[in-house]
Amino acid sequence: MRIAFVVARIGEERNVIQKLSLILASELGKYGENVDVFTFTRKKIFSFSSYKKFKNYDCVLIANVGLQCAYFSICKRLGLVKKPFIAISFGSDIRATKNRLINLFNRISKPAIDLLIVINPDLLVVAKNRGYTNVQYVPNWASALP
Repeated sequence: MRIAFVVARIGEERNVIQKLSLILASELGKYGENVDVFTFTRKKIFSFSSYKKFKNYDCVLIANVGLQCAYFSICKRLGLVKKPFIAISFGSDIRATKNRLINLFNRISKPAIDLLIVINPDLLVVAKNRGYTNVQYVPNWASALP
């Protein structure tokens, strides 16, 4: 399976979500999956051509339900991306109820996400309460951090 894995702006200083995302990408590669990591920057919001890269992939995997997830959700809702759409929630995006911008991203993303993967068992209930239909819990990968 060819997987396009979108991670927000990977640079020299990586945060926990970016580190976990790269660990997941390497783990998927160990199981024989062909995973290509794409970085998402705010500049790509104004370029609707970045979705064209994903035509040769079997699915699109997005790290964190944030701006990049909202962007590709819009592309999917417009019919520009027709692949299964999987998002991973590490918690901060789903739990943020007072941040209006994150709430907007969640509302935009929700209809386009085919599967939401959460890494904490309490997020399963939170995600379902926020209206996500297909939510799957996986064990926490935090122990894999160096």
